[in-house]
Amino acid sequence: MKKTLLAGLVALFAVAANANATTNIAANLSSQSYTQSSSWNGHTAESAFNGGGWNSGSHGYQWLQVDLGAVKNIASVQYTLDLLPNNDVVQQIFVSDTAIGNNWSSLSPIASFSGAGHNGDVLTQTINSSGRYVEILAYGGQSWTALSNVNVTAVPEPETYAMMLAGLAMVGAISRRKKSA
Repeated sequence: MKKTLLAGLVALFAVAANANATTNIAANLSSQSYTQSSSWNGHTAESAFNGGGWNSGSHGYQWLQVDLGAVKNIASVQYTLDLLPNNDVVQQIFVSDTAIGNNWSSLSPIASFSGAGHNGDVLTQTINSSGRYVEILAYGGQSWTALSNVNVTAVPEPETYAMMLAGLAMVGAISRRKKSA
């Protein structure tokens, strides 16, 4: 009985702790929440943050941004490189309480990647910062600048832990009730 109860508690904690960590908080927002320096053939920032791809249609430094609607505690940003040909690339992640757009040069990146890139590479940048706006500044080298499947995850909110504690209390109450019966 005690082993079953302990296993249930461990499982409950794992589910609660991972609830926000696996959810893309940048998905399914209003269309006005997504902006980019440029886009090509319907490949927009909105598409990239919702499981599709963004292509700037240009070479050089380009950016895509999402307005999360409120300040969030951000855990990570993950994305896929879309390159043809494979080459050296640069990505920098910026987080701010105000819209960034072309003003990224006045900010310091929270995370960055620079090096050899290959089509289909999945990069995960650990952030541990808070802000309302998340922007990826990307440079595709000889390839058009393009990314896909952009996923922004949040640090679990206090409400997640409150739900977990309520579940623990319920498991404890059920356990005590079975013992007294």
